Amino acid sequence: MKMKTFSVVTSVSMILTLTAAVLSIVGIAITGVYPGIFVLSLVSLIPIASKFFSKRIISKPNNFQKKYLTTFTIINLLLILVVLWMTFVIVHDRVLQDCC
Repeated sequence: MKMKTFSVVTSVSMILTLTAAVLSIVGIAITGVYPGIFVLSLVSLIPIASKFFSKRIISKPNNFQKKYLTTFTIINLLLILVVLWMTFVIVHDRVLQDCC
């Protein structure tokens, strides 16, 4: 059960962060460089690394796997919220230009 939850959360996190990173890189041509774009690009590496590392810990004891999966499931859930918030802020600041 833990592995399935981890897998689903990490996949959603990976899809969301990579989509936001790619769209923000495309947005550079329209609105110019925005510092949040670099943060989004770096944040997109977290779900990729956690998915890669989960494949490497298969041979480890169950206790270690549970700690890892629980920790990175929480991190990936928080990452989803951060990416959604950053996307909201970037859209309002750069595209809609209604900030401040």
